[in-house]
Amino acid sequence: MTILIENEGNIRIITLNRPEKLNSITLEMAIALNNAVKDAANDASVKCVVITGKGRAFSSGGDVNEMGEHLPKAGDLFYKLTEQIHACFITTLTMEKPVVNSLNGVVAGGALGFALAGDYRIAGQSAKLLSAHFKRGFVPAGGTTYILPRLIGLGRTQSLFFGGKNLDSSEMLEWGLVHEVIEDKYLNQRTLEMAKELASGPAGAIAETKKLLLESESLSLEEELRKEREKNRESGNSGDAIEGIKAFLEKREPKFE
Repeated sequence: MTILIENEGNIRIITLNRPEKLNSITLEMAIALNNAVKDAANDASVKCVVITGKGRAFSSGGDVNEMGEHLPKAGDLFYKLTEQIHACFITTLTMEKPVVNSLNGVVAGGALGFALAGDYRIAGQSAKLLSAHFKRGFVPAGGTTYILPRLIGLGRTQSLFFGGKNLDSSEMLEWGLVHEVIEDKYLNQRTLEMAKELASGPAGAIAETKKLLLESESLSLEEELRKEREKNRESGNSGDAIEGIKAFLEKREPKFE
């Protein structure tokens, strides 16, 4: 199986499972990944999603051996491949539940987009990030031209694409591509801790916050503030807000439903 799916309570863990190939993504694997992410998004019992890779890499990007099988029309394969990866990318960004991406080892090429689409990103110390698209002679895809400028700005994105810059885990943290860097041996433990924290949080407020953040660059200042005000009122009148305020007043941890 190219994708492993397991549940840890109300947390869905999706693992890329071609460790001998650094989790390079074939079309078959991309379809399986897309289906797994969609299933997690639509499963009401799942409160948080974790995406990671098995072995020494999160993913090295598209499978070059499969590309070779489609020469001289590798682009036709890319078109099918990106349909699946882009769907996965969109679902990760827009699903109403939080996504924690656990980045182990190499993160490259066509995997960059969905690797960085998670709401919270944790990297192991051995993690390395690189584009590699130009080395293979094709345009970046997988959501990278959308997500990278929003996370790190145009200039740093250009240094990754045109300058061929590779980042180690400390640089990934400095640039804002990840939120934490953890010793490799503690990466899974810390990822699960964060996922449990988010899974126990106020689901409605988390979902609306994701929407507000996603829409913030396409709306005017006035439109964004209007939506923020409306959603803040809605969440403030919810059962979760009642519980959160009561918990503070009663000096205890909140228990959100």
